[in-house]
Amino acid sequence: MMIRCKKKPGEKVAKYQIDSVQNWAPFEHAGITYSLNHLDAHDITYKGEKADYKFVVTYGLHCFAKDLTNWNIPVVYRDGREAKNVCMERYEASKHIRQILHQLPAMSIYQTTAEKYFTLHMMNSATQQVEPYKICIAFFKEKRLLRMHILSAFFARTGPGSEGEAIPNKSVSLFKVAKDTAEKPRNGAIPKEVRNR
Repeated sequence: MMIRCKKKPGEKVAKYQIDSVQNWAPFEHAGITYSLNHLDAHDITYKGEKADYKFVVTYGLHCFAKDLTNWNIPVVYRDGREAKNVCMERYEASKHIRQILHQLPAMSIYQTTAEKYFTLHMMNSATQQVEPYKICIAFFKEKRLLRMHILSAFFARTGPGSEGEAIPNKSVSLFKVAKDTAEKPRNGAIPKEVRNR
């Protein structure tokens, strides 16, 4: 079954003037409808000592979909860029991302060439084990809005941040990232993954 992320009659109107999916359509499997409302666009404000930063947050397909996992179901979900199989492990974990983002000021953020990420340990409902969970984020400015796009979120089994593997990158604070993002020109580069409508 192929699901397209398209607006349907009676669906919510876009809340922000941005080039990302703002409302993810639900998907159905084995007679059960699975909501993706927890991945709808929203804003979040981080209150710092010197300044407050309000971000508009959007989510990518890779938060709940990935091909060739042990937890795939026969549902292919398509956004405006690509199509992937729904991964129920990622789907269940994605329900926690919004709450996790509220804790971001207390976490260490690491940077690679293309993205920033952080890891934390949380319960994996698929394996019933506490495992490292990695959330990859693009921070940027779109028009005048500070933006966070959650590129991907998954249980890290290999690579930096996985069990027993150190993260080689130097960490930065959310407020350093927020300040740097706020100082960028308003029409700067937008990551290609963000344009997923």
